[in-house]
Amino acid sequence: MTTAPLMITLFAILMGIGMPIGFAMSLSAVVALLIFESVPLVLLPQLFYTSIDNFSLLAIPLFVFAGALMTIGGITDQIIGLARSLIGHRRGGLAQANVVANTFMGAVSGSATADVAAISSIMIPAMSKAGYPKPFAVAVTSSAAMLAPVLPPSIIAVIYASLMGLSVGKLFLAGVVPGILCSFAIMGLTWYYAWRNNMPLDVRADWAERWRAFCRAAPALGMPILIVGGIVTGVFTATEAGAVACVYALAYCSGRRSISARRLHETIIESALVAGSALVVLAGAALFSWVLIRSGASSGLINSIMGISDSPAVVMGIILGVLFLIGIFMEPVPALVLTAPLLTTASKVLGFDPMSFGIAVIMMLIVGSVTPPVGVLAMIACRIAQIPYVSTFRAIIPFTLLWLVIIAVVAYVPVLANALPDLLMP
Repeated sequence: MTTAPLMITLFAILMGIGMPIGFAMSLSAVVALLIFESVPLVLLPQLFYTSIDNFSLLAIPLFVFAGALMTIGGITDQIIGLARSLIGHRRGGLAQANVVANTFMGAVSGSATADVAAISSIMIPAMSKAGYPKPFAVAVTSSAAMLAPVLPPSIIAVIYASLMGLSVGKLFLAGVVPGILCSFAIMGLTWYYAWRNNMPLDVRADWAERWRAFCRAAPALGMPILIVGGIVTGVFTATEAGAVACVYALAYCSGRRSISARRLHETIIESALVAGSALVVLAGAALFSWVLIRSGASSGLINSIMGISDSPAVVMGIILGVLFLIGIFMEPVPALVLTAPLLTTASKVLGFDPMSFGIAVIMMLIVGSVTPPVGVLAMIACRIAQIPYVSTFRAIIPFTLLWLVIIAVVAYVPVLANALPDLLMP
């Protein structure tokens, strides 16, 4: 058994016995090096540390903390109130308001997990009470929550840009049009479902109610505008935008008097644990990837794929298919770092457009967050809906297929992802 097969086998075994994924990747890489390679062991902690010693990655804990503060400030209720006042009266309006609320929340939190946990607790009971089947409510909520990693400030986009040497700001902007396209597509699918099943309508809000809802939500919606606007105008970098977001979120919570010193301390600890665990996974996966590159596995895999076809379009389709399969079984961040050598090599050799390819990769890995057997977003929503995960499979399939179609469009029509970066940050 050579280096790569041993690592993958050992990684699967360690994961199977319940070892945290970051440590499983690190340990399997260390064992493979000890057996097959002769490198100084002092190199391993150096690699582990230098992989996360990156200024761009500082944005991760900052955006995590800012998103947590905004949630404490009651952003969820205000955003849902605004969404329902705008479109709740249409056929399927409550489900569409769910999508709109997820879109707004995604533009604040940057985390699909935080998004689905916040929205599900309010929207799933409301949809169920309005007559929507719980599996459908779970499918809508979890599928719309996947918008968070696509829209800025996306945490996984920060990681991808760092790994691939891209501008975080440009990658943020590249996700805006695909994210909005996904949002409208999901709303269209929910409308069709509601029309076919003659779902009830909400009471139409008058313009005074809509204005009040907008005024309540406006301070919360100001944060993504501040972040994107500051990056585009060059006032601050994406990492500095994270610090600005934290200050804005603290001011927001203080203005609403929604946070105490004790709750602030708890939020700092919780955010540090979330960000720290993500960085440990990132470091472990970087070590795993380094050993794969050293063994020649990534180059061999690219050569094998190009042996099937030398057409960039075909190879891109194969790579996206592989990412979909990987994303089904792994969380997006470790899956991204694990496949980074393959993505880097393919992008350079075949000349893929960096922005459209990057957004397509992120979206494809995120799809696995709702598909079985490790659909963590759907599982969280199911827990809140108090239904078994398996009961949602049929409802999730149409949304998964819709996402796959949009991913293909983004990958093969680069102008969608490049429109805003080319216009605002040429």
